[in-house]
Amino acid sequence: MKTTFSVALLITSVVLVTAATNHDVVSIAYDIVAVEGKLFLEVEPEAHRLSVGDQPISGDRLRTGSSSSATIGVPSHTTVFRLSAKTTCTLAHDRPGVLLHVEKGRLRALFGTFTGTDPRLVTTPSAVLAVRGTEYGLKVKKNGDTQIVVFDGVVEVTDPTGESPPIRVEAGQQTRVRHGRPIEAPAPHHLSPDDWDRGRTSSPQGMSGSGSYPGSQSGSFGSTGAGSAGSGGGSKRRGG
Repeated sequence: MKTTFSVALLITSVVLVTAATNHDVVSIAYDIVAVEGKLFLEVEPEAHRLSVGDQPISGDRLRTGSSSSATIGVPSHTTVFRLSAKTTCTLAHDRPGVLLHVEKGRLRALFGTFTGTDPRLVTTPSAVLAVRGTEYGLKVKKNGDTQIVVFDGVVEVTDPTGESPPIRVEAGQQTRVRHGRPIEAPAPHHLSPDDWDRGRTSSPQGMSGSGSYPGSQSGSFGSTGAGSAGSGGGSKRRGG
């Protein structure tokens, strides 16, 4: 009886400690809205292909293939991300308010009207982006340098260390963040969302861009999408 009681007490303690550790971690639901080419869920030691209708979860690491793109919706936060080719990101959950962490690649983000109180953050190795309702393009180089191009609204950009003061980047402006350097002052970019989708990059500060992906759309994109090219509908959790 004493042994049974001790085991039960140990289990209860583990549950309480786990709950206390994870009380701030809230899982967010994501929807694969459109896929053109290939989208992978990277789970060591393999990568599993995802399709329209799949629902990855917080903490999953995704990667688009060459000449591919994917649209990911976050219904609870009225947010849509369109990933271009060779983009790697994590559906973040380790920091309150972070929806996506972009390791490298290029995307366009659209934030609709949101009545919630949570911040809607996107992070990169060198920057933290906060919005209240806007549309912007984001490019992250292999070394972590980040370019932000704002099409609508305002983005507040900070560095992950918090050493640099926040910079407000407004519609029609862009900025760049590099490791160990202050955030660059905003400058005009003269790009439309369609230009960005086609791979164009206006860079008076020296960040050149290249590459494009098929099926780019003009203007804003919504949270609904057509079927994926070259793949069938997947499961509600993961693709086959």
